[in-house]
Amino acid sequence: MSLDKRSTAILMQLINADSYLSAEELTEKLNVSRRTIYYDIEKINDWLVSLGIDRIENIRSAGFILTDRAKKLVPSKIEKMKAWHYEYSQDERKAWIALYILMGMKSYFLEDLMEKSRVSRTTTIEDIKSLKADIRSFHLHLGFERKKGYIIAGDEAEIRRAIGYYLSIAIPIQNHHSLVAAIQLQVNDPNSSEQFLHLLKQVYHFLFQSEEELNIKFTDDMLYSLSLRLVLFSMRIAQKKYIKMDLVEKDVLRKTKAFLVTKQICRKLERISDTSFPEDEKFYFTTYLLGARVNYSEEDRIDNKLSEELTIVAKKMTHQFQILACTLFDDQEMLVKNLVLHLKPAFYRVKYGLDVEKNIVDSVKSKFEEVYLLTQKVIEPFEKLIGKPLPENEIAYISFHFGGCLRRAGTTLVSRKKALIVCANGIGTSQILKQQLEGLFSTIDIIDSVSVRDYEEKDYDIDLVFSTTAIQKNDIPIFVVNPILSDAEKEGLLKKVNAIFNSSQKQNLATDRIVDVIERYATIHRKDELIKELRQHLNRPEISLTATYKPNLIDILKEEHIHAMPSVPDWKSAIKLAANSLIEGEYITKEYRDAMISNVEKHGPYIVISPKVAIPHAKPEDGVKKLGISLLKLEEAVSFSNDSKHDVFLIITLAPFDQESHLRALSQLTGLFSKKETVNRLIKLHSAREIHQYIKQSLIEQH
Repeated sequence: MSLDKRSTAILMQLINADSYLSAEELTEKLNVSRRTIYYDIEKINDWLVSLGIDRIENIRSAGFILTDRAKKLVPSKIEKMKAWHYEYSQDERKAWIALYILMGMKSYFLEDLMEKSRVSRTTTIEDIKSLKADIRSFHLHLGFERKKGYIIAGDEAEIRRAIGYYLSIAIPIQNHHSLVAAIQLQVNDPNSSEQFLHLLKQVYHFLFQSEEELNIKFTDDMLYSLSLRLVLFSMRIAQKKYIKMDLVEKDVLRKTKAFLVTKQICRKLERISDTSFPEDEKFYFTTYLLGARVNYSEEDRIDNKLSEELTIVAKKMTHQFQILACTLFDDQEMLVKNLVLHLKPAFYRVKYGLDVEKNIVDSVKSKFEEVYLLTQKVIEPFEKLIGKPLPENEIAYISFHFGGCLRRAGTTLVSRKKALIVCANGIGTSQILKQQLEGLFSTIDIIDSVSVRDYEEKDYDIDLVFSTTAIQKNDIPIFVVNPILSDAEKEGLLKKVNAIFNSSQKQNLATDRIVDVIERYATIHRKDELIKELRQHLNRPEISLTATYKPNLIDILKEEHIHAMPSVPDWKSAIKLAANSLIEGEYITKEYRDAMISNVEKHGPYIVISPKVAIPHAKPEDGVKKLGISLLKLEEAVSFSNDSKHDVFLIITLAPFDQESHLRALSQLTGLFSKKETVNRLIKLHSAREIHQYIKQSLIEQH
């Protein structure tokens, strides 16, 4: 009886669920059809029955649920599962094959890899062919020698980077349970498995102790990830496979506190592994310490110059993002502080080509595309400081910070219940989760975002917890969620939270009356469960769970809102004239127009987003009635300051109804005006019709 990867994933979702999981939620999480989910559920139930464990229950209109007894028994069964009970996907098989060969602990021939991956000879050959093509991206070569078997050759730094990449595929969630399960599945010899886990535990302890020396606190998953990498890299060193570091870089790294701490860690590693660590390896380990994501960091005096430079970069990025998103963050100081905390390790990751992050790009792009695209446009100061372009994954993590602040701009929450976010992935991830939860629950006050360790070590005065990972349950309700919530997940979460915390006497009374009616005509065997499910149904909020509608630029910028004039007396007149058509069409109030002028007086010409173009705007609550855009084209430039770079021909008045619905149109707008030829062509046009048609045609060509 086999249990494949997808079936295991479904089981883990049900174990961590506090209530029912619908088929829709599971189809979205796993990206498979409804039919496939039901097929897998039947397969899982056969496996559960064979072990004497309760089957998964399927309650109509509610979803799937595991009994409490099953939730307790299943994890231990999965952890003790024999290797041949687990079926890997092709990507997982290739990752494990790559790791076996890269680690070079023994010679691997085709039969060895067949045994490890537990598939046929033909399938293993196909996996090796595919891996051979994939690994070229690391400038490595997969070959075969008659006496040595399969060998991956190339620069040691690239080999180490490949190890990190394939680890993230083989063990995507790196925590204690996942590492134990993976090692037990892969290492057939119990003694070898125990030795490896013992070594891993010691390295974890060394890194944990180093936090105090470095005045930092690693994110939870980073601590496990870093421990595993150091153990595997130590095994490469034991084979005399060494890294070579640049002399100039070594001089820079030598001055950091991280290097002093790394030397202490290496001395301990040398004692327990009976291996000598060359100095270059200590410098290499230092780059990993510097590149590790943290939840907290005290200032390193030696590294103070970098922090100052990153603060300037963070301020520039924040300023530019506000211009492009046409918003003003109330908590700019906190955003800059958190951004610097993220940018510092990101600086070292990009600088030294470290690949330690799991891939979140597709997830971010699919759900927060506009925020990601805007972030792409503001990263230039950071790239200039590093001297290298940012990988997409790093851009995605930075977009978390801006996305987390975007919806909160100008928002006041009504606090009724106090919640805590427990996140193993760091500040950026918790921020994006926080803004989603605040959008869902207007009566819940999220007081803080903490790591798993902080949650376990400290006491918090809270009513509930939202966690991105399974944590020890107590009397406080815990809701396990993904950092980026799908529509089905949002709906399920709303139902679960409201079922527990809705205190409306009217709703509870309605539930009691329904149960009374049922009892008159039928016998209720599980009354408590029935009441809970009825409350979930009755308390379901009447709100739209679909993503905020984000219209295109041409849908908002109407021809009647475009005007061309020879000139205006000054920039205030320009804003007033540009806003007139929106006021007349009842898109905005006169107070909103005055707020736009006041913002420029207070903050300067920040609305000049590119040469010759300005986008005046204010907050939605300053007087926006509905989403709108107007355009004023001048033949003679008007200046927004004494500097000629603030001379403007095109004034686009933006009326954002909320913090999101205008982002697609704005992204298209900034895309158009980033091209000099487009701007110059618009300035030469004379009528509203010509301008409107030209913008429409330009957007078509953009696609």
